[in-house]
Amino acid sequence: MNLHVGRAMRIVFQTSPYLMYRAAVYGAICGVTAILLLFLALIGYVFGGGAAAVMLLIGLAAGGLGARLLREYILYLMRAGHVAVITEIIVRDKLPEGVSQTQWGSDKVKMYFKEITVLALIDQMIKGTIRILNRTLFNVLSILPIPGTDGAKKAIQKVVDFSLTYIDESILAYTFKTENENVYEAAQKGIILYCQAWKGLLKNAVALTVLCYAFTIGAALIFLIPLGALAFALPETWAVAKFALFLLALFLGFSLKWILFDPIACTATILTFLQETKDMTPDPAWEERIASVSDKFRDLKQKAAAHLNGKGTPPTAPPDQATPDATEQEQPPPAEAVEEQPPPEPAEDTGNDAPAEDDNHEQP
Repeated sequence: MNLHVGRAMRIVFQTSPYLMYRAAVYGAICGVTAILLLFLALIGYVFGGGAAAVMLLIGLAAGGLGARLLREYILYLMRAGHVAVITEIIVRDKLPEGVSQTQWGSDKVKMYFKEITVLALIDQMIKGTIRILNRTLFNVLSILPIPGTDGAKKAIQKVVDFSLTYIDESILAYTFKTENENVYEAAQKGIILYCQAWKGLLKNAVALTVLCYAFTIGAALIFLIPLGALAFALPETWAVAKFALFLLALFLGFSLKWILFDPIACTATILTFLQETKDMTPDPAWEERIASVSDKFRDLKQKAAAHLNGKGTPPTAPPDQATPDATEQEQPPPAEAVEEQPPPEPAEDTGNDAPAEDDNHEQP
């Protein structure tokens, strides 16, 4: 089993602007969290632990809503843009010169998905489909050397579910690699290819998820030591403040994982996916099997067919990536070309003129 961690690290460090971007986003989140925890400690000091507990519940509810909005409008675009840049480096071993990585990645995502809501919808469809497949068609326990007790099965299933983030980002990378304008069809084919190579891909994803847990614990310990020393120095009556410092240390540990480990694990999974599926073509038999167990996959197929039939809007390249051929196709045919057509012979005129063909028919 080759996790490709070394190559993944080299690629990720080539995308340092995105690492700084991630650090800025999650750093801002950490700052807001620290302020809220400080406010929570103040509430606990003045009004007691009960009031602090109530405020914590309110804060968690509000934070859940805020996290959802943040994920749908900022984090999805950031992660997808980073995947686009990583895929470009993997496939072409370089990026366009003289451009901002973050701007290039954002333009690439918008070129294919148009709106973040489309990206979020496809992401959820991929995760939902793969989750069902891992629980129905595949025997996950057969590839992991762990005793099959009920408790172990549940624990393994949780680890597998957490690993889906890396799998769905690999399928997103497949969309950028194939440059398929029908993003629904690209996701559909990516899921089929995952099924054809699921053992190797899932092994790597699960192994990276276990490493992720270890990294998160280690990162949290890094922050727990100094913040724990600070909490130890506080008076015993400041119990809420000590608890707030504990929560802050955990959150900082998770933030370090989001900033640094996640892009490396994501890149390693993309490398495995592209290597395992390099010479594969989607198997129609697998397509039928997946459709028989997953509603989300059937919805994905319907949207892909609708897009193919012209009901969807194909992505348009940004101005700096538009090709001359695409620009020329948008121009109406010159009037001279119509005027040069010879008129019909009067003797052949039957009075029932056929309608002229429309040269400006819509491109599929």
